[in-house]
Amino acid sequence: MKMQANSYLCLMKHISIFRISALGLILATFLCCKNSSEPAKDAVVEEIDQTILLLDSLIKANPRNPDYYYDRALYYKRIGIEPKAAADIYSALHIDSSNLSYYLFAGELFIDMGEGDKAVALMAKGINMNPRNEELYVKSIEYNYYMQHYEAALNFANYLIGINKYNAEAYFLKGMICKEIGQDNKAISSLQTCTEVDPEFYNAYMQLGLIYSKQKDDIAIQYFENAIRLKEGSREAHYAMAYHYQRKKEFNKAILEYKKMIALNPKDHEVFFNVGHCYIGLDSLNKAYNHFDLATKIQPQYAGAYYMKGNISEGLGNNAAALKNYQQALNMMPDDSTILEAVKRVQ
Repeated sequence: MKMQANSYLCLMKHISIFRISALGLILATFLCCKNSSEPAKDAVVEEIDQTILLLDSLIKANPRNPDYYYDRALYYKRIGIEPKAAADIYSALHIDSSNLSYYLFAGELFIDMGEGDKAVALMAKGINMNPRNEELYVKSIEYNYYMQHYEAALNFANYLIGINKYNAEAYFLKGMICKEIGQDNKAISSLQTCTEVDPEFYNAYMQLGLIYSKQKDDIAIQYFENAIRLKEGSREAHYAMAYHYQRKKEFNKAILEYKKMIALNPKDHEVFFNVGHCYIGLDSLNKAYNHFDLATKIQPQYAGAYYMKGNISEGLGNNAAALKNYQQALNMMPDDSTILEAVKRVQ
């Protein structure tokens, strides 16, 4: 499971109080205009132009002040002009090569721009300038992991653990890397250490559950239950638990867990689809058909559920009903060879 770049938190909080007084009012005005029900396009463009003019004037008056380049980089990123944001953050770093906020912003920016190698290189440089900063190590691990530089990511994780053996995130990330490269035993060890350091680390319990579930080991259930304890009503934890039972062909247990999910969200079409498969496993074809039908009623574009309705109808000898459902599925997925073959069989 790759970490997506757009999941990283916005770093606007690093603007200083001084700079908020110079810049924040204009940004606030712009955002108010932008968020109004029917903003005038010309007014928005003018507001952007005025903000950039102010930032330009601040830089012109103080060309050796890196904070103003950083401010303009933040603003360019906010309005979606990322190449100019990149140029400005490089200018800020050229003037002040030790500023933590600049490195963190730059890393996020280059990940968003799809230039992960630049993000990785900047984190390494940032660590050289701030050798014991744990946040830079975390980002370096994440970015190397994102770029599939697994050896480098592991090295940074181990360095971070050396700096702080109680950093739960370091153990979690190390576990994720080991899981990604197929070293499940090492992943389990790191993730378990993560939960020992931080017993409230939801994602570590989830990952432990998923690893053990893949191995069809029922200890997975304990980890999913811990995840649910920390995040009551968690769809992913309930789903993982139900799917664990389904994969082990313990269909009645799986159905009970899926029904808990239906109680939480009666519009979850994927759950009805999975319950349908469980009823097939129990040889209850009518119940299976009804649940696939419910899935299509909730999500009318659910090709897979129409296909399964057709499959059950075909198995029961009702080719006319099977053809109707297969054609519905084919309308949504016209190039699917499995559906095309099914249509030919029952015509």
